[in-house]
Parts: sequence; C-alpha cells; structure tokens
Amino acid sequence: MIKTLVSIEVDLASSLAVRFACQLGGLMEMEILPVYIKESVSHEASVGAGWASRTWEKELVEEGKAEISALISAEKDSCAVLAEPRVIYGDREGELLKIAQAEEFDVFIEGVHFTWAQSDLYRRLHSKLYQRIPFPVILVRNLKKVDQVELLCLDVNGTQTLTRAFQRMWKNRSVPLLLTYRGKESGNHGLREAVEQAKSALTQSGCTVTVKDTLSASPGADTAGILKDAGLVAIAVERGVKKDGPELQWLTEVKTSSLLVFH
Repeated sequence: MIKTLVSIEVDLASSLAVRFACQLGGLMEMEILPVYIKESVSHEASVGAGWASRTWEKELVEEGKAEISALISAEKDSCAVLAEPRVIYGDREGELLKIAQAEEFDVFIEGVHFTWAQSDLYRRLHSKLYQRIPFPVILVRNLKKVDQVELLCLDVNGTQTLTRAFQRMWKNRSVPLLLTYRGKESGNHGLREAVEQAKSALTQSGCTVTVKDTLSASPGADTAGILKDAGLVAIAVERGVKKDGPELQWLTEVKTSSLLVFH
C-alpha cells in the first residue's frame, strides 16, 4: 500500500494534483489523503485567546470544508482510493510538515503554484517543508498519462537514491521505467556501472526497465526530445542543491510532472 499525502487549495493546480494522484492510484494499491490548510491573517488581536480563538478556528475549518467540497466531490466517484479531506487551520508549511513527520506516508503530491523557473525551484527546494519532508515529492504541472517514468541518472549517488525509492514505490508495477544517463561521455564509467546496477536491482523488484545513454552534460537543444515520452520524470536532488546545480538545470527543462527524491 502506497500512502499518498496531497496538498490542496481551491484552485486548478490542486485539482490537477488530485487527478494525478488518482491516476497513480489506478496503477498501484494506494491510499490518498487530501489535506487543506486553511490559512488566515493573525486574529489574536481581534478575538483574543481561549474560547473566542477556538471558536474562530472552528469556523475557519468549517469554511475550508465548504470551499473544497466541490473539488473533492468531483473526483470521488471515479477515485475510490481518495479519502475524505482533512482540513486544518494554521501555517501551511508547518502543518504539512507536522503530518509528514508524524504519519507514515510514501509520497507527497502538490500542484505547481509558482513559475517554473530555476530561481523559483531553488526557493521551493530550500523551503522549510522541502528541506525536512522525509519522503519523495511529486510536483504536478499537467495531466499527461503516466505510461512511462523516466529516471534522470545524473551521478552515482543520485542514481542509487532513485533506485532505492523506486524499489519501494514501483515494485511489480506494469508501467515501465526508463533510466537515462550521460553514457557517451568519456570518464563516465562509474555512472554507467551504477545505472547497470540500478537496472538489475529494479528488475529484481519486478519493474520493467530500459536504459538509454542519451543525456548530455547539461540541457541543450535536444532536451525536449529526450524527455517528451515520459508522463513522469524522476530526479534525485540534494537537500543543499545549488542555484546552478545540474539537478535544477534539468528540472527546469521538464515539461511534465516531476518526482523528486531527496538525499
């Protein structure tokens, strides 16, 4: 059972995130928990503490349930694994992090609410939530059918990190994996070996795996062609990723949804 935490708001990006999660739920045994963090401006000055404050928070939660009811009900009939949403009042990142650290989930999904630029990705990856979340994250940009997952193998450590994650998430799944790496460059023997080891380990886990050595040292004119067939692109990202790091360079070029595994 893959337990999935989905952050939702009242917008199109969240609707795409829920639909994407439901699509994955059709590929594997999954439980999907949508969570809506109802944020509000500070109210202590106007209502004080104690009973008045608790009443205010309860009213905000009820308001939040009403706000997202249409979004969830639209998906419920076709997505049996979608649980009733949890509505919480508070700071979005802080509350999501509490849930992520206290409960046993396998993946976190959210729709993209920011410009898909290298600087914005850098800020997101260095946010409190992304620096501390203990499991992989999927950023949903569109609803392309997931009939292949492409794993970008940029270095040895990243390849090993992706392998461990997909041995857990993708065990005995029918959707094939494509391991793409920079195999045509000289001096890349260590990465080639890591990719072959990844293929062997994932195959033993019941995955269908193909390997291609078509990546260049950095994204170029042929990048779109390399990534065009995947419904989901996975990449390992260091917690301390640099602004000009290769992970961000490649991630910026991904036009579909992205699965990030941290190490």
